[in-house]
Amino acid sequence: MRANWRMWKHAGQVLGYAFVDDFNNLWFDTVPEQALACEVEAEVIAWGLACIRRRNLATGLENTLDSTCRADNPQRIQLLLEYGFVLQAVRTLRYSRPLSSPIVTYPLPDGFSIRPVQGKDEVERLVALHRAAFGTDNMTVEQRLALMSTPQYRQDLDLLLVASDHELAGFCVCGFEDPQEKIGYTDPIGTHQHYQGRGLGKALVSAGLLALQSAGAQVAELGTSSENIGMQKLASALGFECVSEKMWFSRTVV
Repeated sequence: MRANWRMWKHAGQVLGYAFVDDFNNLWFDTVPEQALACEVEAEVIAWGLACIRRRNLATGLENTLDSTCRADNPQRIQLLLEYGFVLQAVRTLRYSRPLSSPIVTYPLPDGFSIRPVQGKDEVERLVALHRAAFGTDNMTVEQRLALMSTPQYRQDLDLLLVASDHELAGFCVCGFEDPQEKIGYTDPIGTHQHYQGRGLGKALVSAGLLALQSAGAQVAELGTSSENIGMQKLASALGFECVSEKMWFSRTVV
């Protein structure tokens, strides 16, 4: 991470920081003082472009530098546009629901059950399930182990949907977003492609809501893409409401 992370300081004061993640996303923030912020922001963008330029030279790819911000942040939107970023159609949606309201439970079909992850010994099966659910190779054993090694990880809230033949059919990684453990989350969520379209996601997420409620959470949240209509419908069916949107921007690196 150190090669892709940088902090700006002056006279002992932190003026800003930036990080380019493994997916070529630039995350940054700067001091609110306009005079200092403008100078640091220019350096942040230039540094982010340099990071992607090095990656592209090493891999032979033509990745863009991407960044995101809330839809209600006009200053950041204007900044990205001024520096040549192009607004993309896709948005990230954040859903929330209070756990004080009734939680509708959905029964599982015969032969299916829900249990927590048993431990790191089954990490390879977890990775295979994630890839089968989303049709991607993005998840790796190292990434799943990193998730399971964070201080906030709760194995008892990392839920699996299991078929009658013991095949892993779905997952819902629940946990907490705040130190006081009042705001819980129920994502990522996924169902193996062999089992999609059976309403299993509703049963799995409702089980996650009940688990969070029992653990003391007062609010549950989840995120999804504006392109994932199925997940949006699932969230609405389970009592979630969309509370915020993030916009995505890309800039070509030359």
